[in-house]
This record gives sequence, C-alpha cells and structure tokens, in this order.
Amino acid sequence: MKTWVRLIPASLLLGCGAVFASGSGTLYQQGEATVLKNAYAFRLADPFEAGKQITRVVFADQPIDAATLDDSSDRDSAIDDMLRQATRIELNIEADGSVQNVNLKTLSGSGSQSGSGWYTLDLKHNDDKRIEGTFRSNDESDKQNGRYYDLAFALDLPGAPNLGTPLPAGGGEQGKVYLSHLAMLKKGDIDGLAKTMSKQRAEQLLAHRGDADFKMMFGFIQSRALRDPKYVKGHVKGDAATLEYTGKDEEGNVVTTTVSMKREAGAWKIEKEASSTTLN
Repeated sequence: MKTWVRLIPASLLLGCGAVFASGSGTLYQQGEATVLKNAYAFRLADPFEAGKQITRVVFADQPIDAATLDDSSDRDSAIDDMLRQATRIELNIEADGSVQNVNLKTLSGSGSQSGSGWYTLDLKHNDDKRIEGTFRSNDESDKQNGRYYDLAFALDLPGAPNLGTPLPAGGGEQGKVYLSHLAMLKKGDIDGLAKTMSKQRAEQLLAHRGDADFKMMFGFIQSRALRDPKYVKGHVKGDAATLEYTGKDEEGNVVTTTVSMKREAGAWKIEKEASSTTLN
C-alpha cells in the first residue's frame, strides 16, 4: 500500500565525527531529476513511540556541515536551520530495519510517504554506530509520472555531542532569562520580550509590531507558550547554552521544550525554541 501526504506550501509552515561518510541519490518528480550529493545520518527519539529510537538518513542537494551537526544538542533542529533552502529527503529507519516513513522537504512545501510494497530497502548494516544500504522505489514509471527515490548510503553515526558544563539546579542565570521571557510573553510586554531575545530575533519581532495582523499573530504565539515550566537539564559551552523544560500546552498536553541561548554583549539571550508534544 502506498500512502501520500499532500505537499503543504512552505508559507504555511512558518511559525564525535564520522570516520567514514558516503551517501547520495536522485529524486525524480514528474520526470525532473534532483541530484542529492550530500548525506548525513544520526539517531533520534522515535516521534511515534516513547523510549525507542530511529535512524534518520538525510539527503540534500546542498552541502551538509557534519562537524556542526555532530556538535549540536538538537541535530534535528540544526538540520532544519542548515538546509532551510535545500531540497532534502529524510529516510527514517527503525531498529528492526523497517521504514517508518520518508519525508520530503523543498522550498515549495513538505510531504511524507509511508506504507509498504512500493520500495526496496537493502540494509547491509544497521545499528547505533553505522547505517549502510540502498533504498529505491519499485515502479520505474514513477520517474516520469510520479515520485521516485534512488538512494545509497554508508554512514557512521555520530556519538553524543559535547554539550559542555552542566548548569546548576533551575538553570542558573540562563534559566532566569527564559522564565522572564515566558513572563513577558504572558503579559504581552513586547519591549520586555524583545530584551530577552537575541538581537536578530528581537529586530524581527519589533519590525513587525506595526503590521495589521500582528495582534492576531502575537496572540497565537502567546497561546503556544509553555505553561507550568519545569527545568529538566541544561549545559553551557562558551557563549552557547541549551536548556530543557517540560510543561503543558493550552490543552493540557505534556510539552518538552529545548531552549537554545547565546551570550551577546555579556548577557544571555534566547535564540531559538523547539518543542515536542505528547497528546493526552
């Protein structure tokens, strides 16, 4: 069975090093071929089953800085930032060698494909240190009248990143900044909120405060803010820090948020937040 998820316009989506690495492929869509010269693989938490991990093999038509990704505490988000302008494929493989799904992300949108019978996966190696094999669509006619994947990979998986020094209980100075950020967001204090953010993020926020739909958009951001935040862990490395919190969303679902911060002019500022939700 072949399952398709419709491409969604990108505009609606806003809101230890490898010793041997080799991977490339070609994506065919309606007769047009996109060559994907670069690949990277890593382990991450299974988004559908708690306590399990999957291996994600990423193919892209733009360069991948493996060293930067190896050193990231959130490789999934780091890849999003790095390959924002790229065409990329994410091949998600479970521990038993089955394909969970195949994600496609382009400038025009994103989509996902799952099911069985429409591809052949030939794995020669699949553990927490290395992934090697090929993945190909079965129907050759899809090269001209659909979507066809032709991928090969032989990649060592990076180990745990060097996160730096653990932060004290509560997250220390960085944790205070994040809690202040949430407080300003809840109050609707735009100027106070901007002071907790990195220069680039603050400028983007303030530049749009006069927009006709700013009030509506800001209200949406407020509604998505973490409720009842509880500090879990954090690390600091030079002028960068990463903190993890748990809390709830507006519907009472459990949310885990990773906060990336950087030090600007001696003060800690929030650079990015990434959240995952466990539905009740």
